Amino acid sequence: MSVPHRSALSERVLRHFADRYGPWEAMGGTYKMTSRGAWATSRPEAVLRFFHELGLDRCRLFGDLGCGDGVAVCGAALFTHAVGIEADPELCRQARENARALGLGHRTAFICGDFLDLRLDPFDVLYIYPDKPLDALTTKLRGWSGILLVYGPHFAPHGRPLLRRCTWERETLSVYALGETSPEHVLAENSHIC
Repeated sequence: MSVPHRSALSERVLRHFADRYGPWEAMGGTYKMTSRGAWATSRPEAVLRFFHELGLDRCRLFGDLGCGDGVAVCGAALFTHAVGIEADPELCRQARENARALGLGHRTAFICGDFLDLRLDPFDVLYIYPDKPLDALTTKLRGWSGILLVYGPHFAPHGRPLLRRCTWERETLSVYALGETSPEHVLAENSHIC
């Protein structure tokens, strides 16, 4: 299957991460343990499909909370400006290198730190592939207005209604509107989130 409206750059992103992940997948998967928990990668083709379907190009600033090696940030940078926040210094270094190798340095930034210690109000859309319940994040986001994208089926923010779920093959992306963000435009199929 292919990403709708693929560009030469999106093909480059997919090829770059396919080359990067090939050896890891042969050894059992693209994940590792960090000092903050487990890291596993989002599937590049899935995030590109989801971001296209949701109209990420209408968003002002995308933030990836726990960006790992930057796959979702590099995918988001094809649509909007994107910032990755990663506590693991080695993964943060890899994320910067991946963005640089793809020529996306002008549309990306990376912060090596814990997103729970940072201001998140500049972002209108946040993305997370959680390895644990989202209680601390939900508390952190009190008063924040925007769209929260949760990759994978494992954890949902407590007390937040699911507005929309995107699926592709075995991958899922759940969409939540927080604060004063109006959920109506997020609910319709093929509607945009920003």
